[in-house]
Amino acid sequence: MAVINNYGLRWVRDRVEWGRRGVTGELLGVPRSAKSSGAVDFRDQIGVYVLYEPGFVPIYVGQAGFGLGTLFSRLKAHTRDHLRDRWSHFSWFGFKKVNDSGSLHASQAASARTSITYGSALDEIEGILIQVLEPRLNRQGAAWQRSADEYIQEGRPGEADAIEDIRQAVEGISARLDELAKRIAKKD
Repeated sequence: MAVINNYGLRWVRDRVEWGRRGVTGELLGVPRSAKSSGAVDFRDQIGVYVLYEPGFVPIYVGQAGFGLGTLFSRLKAHTRDHLRDRWSHFSWFGFKKVNDSGSLHASQAASARTSITYGSALDEIEGILIQVLEPRLNRQGAAWQRSADEYIQEGRPGEADAIEDIRQAVEGISARLDELAKRIAKKD
C-alpha cells in the first residue's frame, strides 16, 4: 500500500495564487496523464515538500499536515520567513487521494493510521529522494510512481515543460562534457 498518492515536481512559486485580502489562495494542478481533466486544489494536502533555489538545488525539506498546517499554509509561510528570497520552485508529495469529483479526500487526516511494511516505507523514501535529487546513476524511478498520480501546475503551458526538459538535458550534457574535459586534461 502506497502512502504517496499524488505529487507535483518543480512547481513555480510565482505561478501560485497566494491570496490577498478577501481572496483565498489556490494551489492548482492538473493530472499529467489527462490534461483535459479539471484542476485540483492541493491547498489542504498533507505530505512532504522540498524548496529549490534557482537552478533546482534543494535548500529545504518540510512536512505539512501534522500540527504544522497544510501544504499551502506551510509554503505561504516560507514566502515571508527567512527563506523568502531563497526559493523559486517547489516539489510536493501528497498523502491525500483525489476524489472522482476532483477534490481531496476530507477523511484522510494527518492523524489517520496506515499499515505499511518497512520495504514499502523504504521504497517511498527512496522514491522521494530520487525525484528531488535526480542522481545521475539511478536508473530506476520511484516505486510509487506506478500508483501515484503526477500533477502539473495549472496554467503552465506544455511549451514551458518542454523548455524545462531541454534545459535539464543541456545541463546534463554540459556536466558530462566537463567531466570528459577533466579526464582528458589528466591524461595529458
